[in-house]
Amino acid sequence: MRKNQVLQTLKELINIPSYVSEDKDESKLVDYIYNFLSSNTNLKVERQNVENNRANIIAYKNKSPKIIFFGHMDTVPPKIETQNPFESREEDGKLYGLGSVDMKAGLAIMLEIAKVHKDSDDIAYVFTVDEEYEFKGAYKLIEKYVFRPKFIISIEPTSLKVLNGCRGVTEFSFETHGKSCHAGVKHQGINAIEKTVELFDLLQKEISKFDKPDTVNSLNLAYLNGGVLKLDGDVSYSGNVVPNYAKCVGEIRLADSKITKEYVKDKIREIGALLKLEITNIDFKFLVGHMYTPKENIKDFEDSVARNHLTCEYSSINETGYFEVQLLQEKWKGSVVIFGPGPTSMSHCANEYVDIDTVNQTLYVIEDFIKKEGAD
Repeated sequence: MRKNQVLQTLKELINIPSYVSEDKDESKLVDYIYNFLSSNTNLKVERQNVENNRANIIAYKNKSPKIIFFGHMDTVPPKIETQNPFESREEDGKLYGLGSVDMKAGLAIMLEIAKVHKDSDDIAYVFTVDEEYEFKGAYKLIEKYVFRPKFIISIEPTSLKVLNGCRGVTEFSFETHGKSCHAGVKHQGINAIEKTVELFDLLQKEISKFDKPDTVNSLNLAYLNGGVLKLDGDVSYSGNVVPNYAKCVGEIRLADSKITKEYVKDKIREIGALLKLEITNIDFKFLVGHMYTPKENIKDFEDSVARNHLTCEYSSINETGYFEVQLLQEKWKGSVVIFGPGPTSMSHCANEYVDIDTVNQTLYVIEDFIKKEGAD
């Protein structure tokens, strides 16, 4: 049966380490998937070099397919508590192993679909590297490839819930400068640490003006350190001195494209001036945008879920992380569905496992959707 083949493929994928370290990467898994697709399909299978031996795999016949299936080949590093992370183990309806749920189960499903629909002009497959790290694979992919799909389906772990978007994210840092004085006359100084906290509170109020019915903009003060900045650049502290300096790192989960780097910079400076702070060295580590597909665009997928005797339940976009499929949709357009096995909570955990029934149910739903779209 097909579900047995998917399970066997998943075991083989787990047995191939694909985390990134000084002496490990995804290259052996890249070879496995490339050879599988070359041997079992009639698709054009391309290997796109990303760096060193790390490569994306793209398999297609048509650059305007009805459906693109998308997945990443890398995993997080193994946890110290996990014994034999690359030896798959089946127990009580669960399959254990590093990457089992995130997201080698999705990769196994993709390979099974490709094998069965080996001649389809309407389905393409994209496998990337570096999703768990810096999205190098996805960025390299969209530099070269331009597809025009109707749907992009990412088989990430969702515990059989449908996810129709994700918030964007940006991380930034800056420094604030206030005014030192004796703590006994605190009102004569400007406490840079306290004012930085106040700045973040006010910035949250500003970005909340762009909240949407389904998604909100949230700000996290991730790091804050400060004290008395001396002329030689050293920072010290004393309990009886108001600190004149602080350095901070913030992260915003983005629900609206109007919140750009320039917008954030302008608001930080504007609020800083209001609080009588000097702002210096605003720096952005990255900014990636948000993604949203209206539910009415994926009614057919909802129907496929229901036809497989599952309740069509949507995950909250506000309670999930960023998904790199956003980069593809931004460039290629199309409606995006994120749907896959579970439990989601086991992603990145010690002794990771996937519920085997959810792998099979994911396969059945996706096969139904392929048929519904006439892509078979």
